[in-house]
Amino acid sequence: MHLQKRVDVTTIPLPKVVPTSGDFDGNDGKWSTFLINVNSDNQGLNGQDFKVLVSTSSALTLLPAPNEQCNPDCAAKHGVLTYNGKQVTGVQESENWQDAGILSIPLPYWYSNDYTGYNSTPRGVWGTTNVGLGHSSAQSLVNPGLYAVKYTSNAFFMGSFGLAAGEVGGQGATKPTFLSQFKDLQTIASPSYGYTAGAWYRNNRNGVPGSLVLGGYDKSRMARDGLSLPMPNNKNNTLVVGVPSILYRPDQDVEANQYSFTANTTGGFRANIDSTLPYLILPDWICDEFQKKFRLTYDNETNFYTVNSSAHNWNAQQNATVTFQLAAGPLNSADLMNIQLPYDAFDLQLSETGANGTNYFPIKKSKDGVYILGRTFLQEAYIIVDYERANFTVAPASNPNSLPKEDLKIIYNTTYHPGAGTPDSDGGLAPGAIAGTVVGIVVAFAIAGIVAFCWWRKRKNKREVGQKHYATSQIDPTLAGQEIKHRRVSELTGSDLPSSPKTPLAGYYTADHKSVPPISEMSPDSPPVELYSPPPESASDIDGGRDYFTAGKPHRRGAQRDRASSGHNTPGTPIAELPGDDAQFHTPGTQFDAVSPLNSPLHSRGPSDTSLLTNIDERLADNKKDATRPAQSAETGAAVGTVGPKNEVQAETTTEAAAERRPSHQRGLSDTTIASDSTAVSQPTPEEQERWAREPRRPLSE
Repeated sequence: MHLQKRVDVTTIPLPKVVPTSGDFDGNDGKWSTFLINVNSDNQGLNGQDFKVLVSTSSALTLLPAPNEQCNPDCAAKHGVLTYNGKQVTGVQESENWQDAGILSIPLPYWYSNDYTGYNSTPRGVWGTTNVGLGHSSAQSLVNPGLYAVKYTSNAFFMGSFGLAAGEVGGQGATKPTFLSQFKDLQTIASPSYGYTAGAWYRNNRNGVPGSLVLGGYDKSRMARDGLSLPMPNNKNNTLVVGVPSILYRPDQDVEANQYSFTANTTGGFRANIDSTLPYLILPDWICDEFQKKFRLTYDNETNFYTVNSSAHNWNAQQNATVTFQLAAGPLNSADLMNIQLPYDAFDLQLSETGANGTNYFPIKKSKDGVYILGRTFLQEAYIIVDYERANFTVAPASNPNSLPKEDLKIIYNTTYHPGAGTPDSDGGLAPGAIAGTVVGIVVAFAIAGIVAFCWWRKRKNKREVGQKHYATSQIDPTLAGQEIKHRRVSELTGSDLPSSPKTPLAGYYTADHKSVPPISEMSPDSPPVELYSPPPESASDIDGGRDYFTAGKPHRRGAQRDRASSGHNTPGTPIAELPGDDAQFHTPGTQFDAVSPLNSPLHSRGPSDTSLLTNIDERLADNKKDATRPAQSAETGAAVGTVGPKNEVQAETTTEAAAERRPSHQRGLSDTTIASDSTAVSQPTPEEQERWAREPRRPLSE
């Protein structure tokens, strides 16, 4: 991928402002003039100063030559300022001026002597000299070796500063124009400019000065964004616009109607914007409409429209505005730009000397079918001209009483691509740099958000794995509340019901429990027998009905309903323990002790006092010593047929049971086991003890 080298921001020149004189001069109106100097040295010193007008179509700097018939007052009106402390009448001799001969002065292609009233072709003395902006000083920006012309023709009253780009001069002796050489010397960013002529009638007739910026434009002098249009081509850089319509509108306090000067025509026309002359050169029918509405008088000798005192008073009362609608072509378009000129913009004075002039209206009929919007139009219009891109922009000018702070904008050349950090004309970042910074910040936040989300997700998954080793689809018994009453608790292998909760640790207790040895409190040789677990309390229990676990289960005789009936158990029922729930449940009057599968098959519980008196384990242990167990008395619990006094026999039996006897399995009974209904020891009823006393029984473990 091709990477373009970043432009050094220090090499981007800012726009250059051509200073105004602060005066309004001219013999055909009051025009804001600009300051330039000629014949200065390379440091801008020892030059001669002039007040000049601006020509958007000329390629030369035109200055008045010395004239013996022009007194100092006349010379001042022509824009010649004092030189070495005295008033001179024209360009003075200087070692920095090199004559190039007397040649014709190039004029715009549309120019005609009929427009100025002078029949001679203008000629002047050409020379090469240094041309600078503003007063001659060390701060002046000087362009060396440019063509300048000293004129003697009466066709020009004041000097002019040409803004055309390209080259000028005779064959084989051309030189760049001021604007082109300024760009070549990298004094400005591109051959471009922004310009408005200023308005003498604004600011309570104190005037608003014009504005000329080279290499950019002053956005503060634009009332709104403008209409951008292309030039005809690279060779023809005239500023051609379409004028679909011209509207006349009196002051609404005087008359509410509005009139179109193009209503009776098939369309508008095209015109060139050019500040060389002040006139609006228009089609004949447009001039006729102006003449009627403004009560003008046409002078056939001078080809000027004059305004007598009566017409002037009428126009002042009407205070009408003329709106030029601009577009890309002469027909109406959705993209229009309106430039409004008040009557004061047309209220000009014409004289040969620049004083005591005649009121005239600055319109003229075209002689060759070319129409011009001259300097009068540019009092209320701001133009931006970009020769490299061959386009220009027209916008309404801003002429407030108090001028705002300059807002200079650079017009870059076509080979320049602004990079990050490129300064704008106001010292800030360029729009591209600002956009890049914003995008970078957004991307950084997005990446940080993604990283934070991934980190949080990883920690969450880690926490879930550590806290939840399996996914259960059953109700957690610890949170089931009263629903525990409907559970069936079994401690025998293979007795799990479909409704029983799943075991929490795979690998310990599977569905068939093949990997887990049976847990029994009988002799290791005894087969496991299902341990009784109390069913839910119901009416059937009271009536003697017994619904154990599922329908079809055999009715067990003598089963206890609660802990209070543990003394009436069926004799001879073996008791075994299997893994139960890994939690402790609680219902009123009933307690289930948790049995951890991790402790299986070993049992850590020891015998309690209650189990020593009537525990079946004791009977099973006794059966291993004797084939036949003597019956106990139903009243005392002592062995029948034992030799010795009754109290001694009981004491001895109790002592042996407490001190010498151990359960047949490896685990001992604990108080917790005795307290749990799930491991409760069944007690023989008195009837069964009496029957056992009468007939001997074979031990169950055999």
